Amino acid sequence: MRQAIIMKQHSLPVKIKDGNTEYLSKISLGSKEYNESWVQDICYDNPGVLPITEIEQTFSDMIPICKELRSPSGSMDLVYVNEYGFIAIGECKLWRNPEARRAVIGQILEYAKDLSKWSYEEFERACLKARKDNNAKSLYEIVSQQDTELDEASFVDAVQRNLERGRFVLMAIGDGIRESMEELSDFLQRYGNLQFTLALVELPIYRIPGTQELIITPRIIAKTKEIERIIYRISEGSPEEVQSGQEENESRTISEKVFFERIEQNIGTALTQAVQRFIQRLDDELGMKGTLGRGKKLSLNLKTTGDLYNFASLQETGEVYFFGIVERTAELGHKEIGMEYLHKLASLVGGFVDDSTNIFSWSVRQKDRKYFPIQAYLKHEAAWISLMAETIKRIREVEGD
Repeated sequence: MRQAIIMKQHSLPVKIKDGNTEYLSKISLGSKEYNESWVQDICYDNPGVLPITEIEQTFSDMIPICKELRSPSGSMDLVYVNEYGFIAIGECKLWRNPEARRAVIGQILEYAKDLSKWSYEEFERACLKARKDNNAKSLYEIVSQQDTELDEASFVDAVQRNLERGRFVLMAIGDGIRESMEELSDFLQRYGNLQFTLALVELPIYRIPGTQELIITPRIIAKTKEIERIIYRISEGSPEEVQSGQEENESRTISEKVFFERIEQNIGTALTQAVQRFIQRLDDELGMKGTLGRGKKLSLNLKTTGDLYNFASLQETGEVYFFGIVERTAELGHKEIGMEYLHKLASLVGGFVDDSTNIFSWSVRQKDRKYFPIQAYLKHEAAWISLMAETIKRIREVEGD
């Protein structure tokens, strides 16, 4: 017996079983059984249902801390914290009319403003009170259950720092979200001193025919970086009028800021600035983007448009890894393109190509098998960019055949 469920982004999911097709029925939130409290409990008991990592990579592995956290502006539905001290707030509401939608977004932004005024001790005290768990003695104790090696002093400092900077993920969670971008601009401008990422998260819920089984298909309708970009085009006119520095500053996410802060701690300010100039040069000359990778440690992947070819992966430690360049060119039927890129790069920095692992991880290493630091490559910046351009040209020629 073969069975499959096909998820569609903006239409009903389809169940296919033994050649027969059935559309899943969408559940209308707002009934006695499926209401805001039900959604809140689902999101609290199953934090993985929320696409938080897709919103901000540094907010991975969020731990539910409490529900109904009281603040001067009201009670926050959901509060999560992770081992790095990042805080996510969720507000679960049904979207019955535009006025209600705007009120929810305004409310969650007020919560962020409240949090930014709290000390770690105030935040911890409020969380423990809302949690109603007499066994929990501290916020650190709750989070360290998921990471037994977590250092308490570092965790407390991180939470305090994020509170002060207003570095939060704010999620308006509901069903049928259709907020227009223009209507959000006023809210965002009022809270420009905070470094939050606001996301509208829709949770459509479907029932499998003939059963009581439910399927939730979460999706991000919009988030702050996208909102800023769209609002700019509407309110400011043609792109030629943009000041590039302003646009770049507005569009950088929390995770991107954190990456550059961490790498600066490891390699210093001057070298970090050189890295940023190099990345901007790649964008200007080759159209390549620095894309954050996923995982416990942050990395910046230097990829071509479309994210198909990854020419280097800069780690927050300052080391340069390589993932997939040979594998991807091998899929084109021209493995030699990726291999020649790595060999020529190894020749530039005086290393060797390590092909002893699986093909995805073939990379350039030092003689002691350590990865080269970014400064070793930046000494040959022009030659490296030229090598990338040559490799991209070869790939495009093959793709055009």
